[in-house]
Amino acid sequence: MAGPQFESGQVSRILQQISEGMAVHDQMGDKIGTVEYVYLGELTEVDENFGPGESSPSMVEGSEGSLIEEFARAIVLTEEVPDLWRERLLSDGFIRISSTGLFTADRYVMPAHIARVANDRVMLCVCRDRLMKA
Repeated sequence: MAGPQFESGQVSRILQQISEGMAVHDQMGDKIGTVEYVYLGELTEVDENFGPGESSPSMVEGSEGSLIEEFARAIVLTEEVPDLWRERLLSDGFIRISSTGLFTADRYVMPAHIARVANDRVMLCVCRDRLMKA
């Protein structure tokens, strides 16, 4: 299985390249859905001590930033997501994909599942079955 083609410090940058409506393809190149929502993640303790850098969503001042964070929390918290995964999704960031197919569930994609973003497509390094169901 191929791994992601970015370093851990580039996680926020890879998520920033993604927008709602982009097609999502699995490691075999099959389209598995479209991006429904992108959440860039929360500040870490290191970010709080040394600054978040230019890519942190928490830098957004005022109510817009808090509304975005509250919306992400609402999405994750209202669903049957195990606590460990919920914390990870909120911390690391995620995209939620609306799956294609009659009997398929929507899924969460973590930054580590993303191989690359190009040509309005999100290419994953895993198959659909390895993604958490929404």
